Amino acid sequence: MPRTVLVLSAALGVALVQAAAPVARPAAANRAIAYVALERAGAVAVVEGRPWRLVRRLRVPAGPHNVAASADGRFVAVSSPPANAVTIIEARTARVRARVSVTGRPHDVDFSRDGRFVWVTAERASRLVLISVSSGRVVRSVATTGPPHDLAVDARRNRLWVTIDGSSAVEVRSASTGRLLHKPVLGDAPHDVGFDPEFRSVWFSNWNSGSLTVVDPQSRRVRTRIRVGQEPHHFAAGAGALWVTDHGSGALLRIDLRSRRLTTRTLVGEAPHHVAVAGQDVLVAVHGSGEVALATAQARIKGRLRVGNGPHGVAAIELR
Repeated sequence: MPRTVLVLSAALGVALVQAAAPVARPAAANRAIAYVALERAGAVAVVEGRPWRLVRRLRVPAGPHNVAASADGRFVAVSSPPANAVTIIEARTARVRARVSVTGRPHDVDFSRDGRFVWVTAERASRLVLISVSSGRVVRSVATTGPPHDLAVDARRNRLWVTIDGSSAVEVRSASTGRLLHKPVLGDAPHDVGFDPEFRSVWFSNWNSGSLTVVDPQSRRVRTRIRVGQEPHHFAAGAGALWVTDHGSGALLRIDLRSRRLTTRTLVGEAPHHVAVAGQDVLVAVHGSGEVALATAQARIKGRLRVGNGPHGVAAIELR
């Protein structure tokens, strides 16, 4: 594979010429790395810390959208819906391991609990697709009851939770086989889905709503609904809280996981999408500004990093 050439410019800082040689590493022991999908640039920004800085932009198929990291921090998966592709990247070196063809506009991605496979929502095909990380091939494809949008793996119970476009019901499936186990009706219009760090609660944002829905993953019953903003989109747990991007108001919301109360609202910029946590740092992909906003565990903005055109998905990994 050809080595990457990094070209410095006053306007962009770092420009990508070709896919990657190993990422340069800082001397600090508390290292972290983040991958940011640049939807309008056909690339993924590779960001290292601490201090956080842009290392390179890695070319991927057009329209990179959502990003997920394996629990062991070895791999990152990136969906590219308009290109019908999923890219699997070795996280520590930023080397592309595989580019996998997935028909039906692959939208969301998440790893199996052992990190050996990636589940993908093929939205327009109304299917879930399972990719082997080792072979870079599709090993399973199962039909869903409607167009699947977002998904998350419950590593504690080995279950796969999937939101369905235009439905108030969600699918709960085996994370091993994709077999449909339950289809609870939650009300509203579930959009994104994610878990607290101990997998004791499953959280949903809702389309065209200012509310989050909190569900018991065992009984699959709604525990509560929390109104937190104009239209919360995506979230991540870590640094002692649930972090939520409010797409409508351009804010980052900090929610206490125990009380389930909104504690802090911090403006980050126009159209924030995904958020990730690395240790005590919170990274927000701000689509409108082309930046990653860097926040502390107290929800104070401590910096902004220009990464490229159209940041959308982001995943962060602590490197020990």
